[in-house]
Amino acid sequence: MATPIIAAIRQRRDLKESLTHTAQELAHLASIYGVVRVSYTYLAVKCRCSRRTVIRHIQRLEDAKILRKAVIWIRGNFCEINTYTFQIPWQHPRATQGSDKTASTLPPQEREKNASRREEGGNPREKHSSVQAELANQQKTLRALTPGSGLWERTAEEIARLEGLLAHGAGHAIG
Repeated sequence: MATPIIAAIRQRRDLKESLTHTAQELAHLASIYGVVRVSYTYLAVKCRCSRRTVIRHIQRLEDAKILRKAVIWIRGNFCEINTYTFQIPWQHPRATQGSDKTASTLPPQEREKNASRREEGGNPREKHSSVQAELANQQKTLRALTPGSGLWERTAEEIARLEGLLAHGAGHAIG
């Protein structure tokens, strides 16, 4: 999100280089809404200057109407952390695609892949190996279950079904 805010800061020719650098460091830390929560000490380290210089830079950015500062006070005179909000107008990036189009770029689920392979009459050896892998997974699961439980029964039935597929498919796939 920093790029549009930094571009807006660079358009301001009235800011000196060090002040611009401080504003850019703040922009790098900003959320998508232009809000930054940072301490003076951390910002001083990032800007490679003293804490006092950062305080002066923040004051100048407030005076130039680039930032608005909010301070949260706790327990009397102790300042928790400063929150800065960019007031300078910047171009918000527009979404190029909606969420309904995003899903189409994700890889298909494993079941969908297997179904499409079956419809296309994919490689029988590949089908055979995927059934073997599923059988191995089910057998591994069965070892962890309590014998006689409902889940154990369903897993045992699935193992029997997969073994039947292997026995039926072995003659066709390899034979």
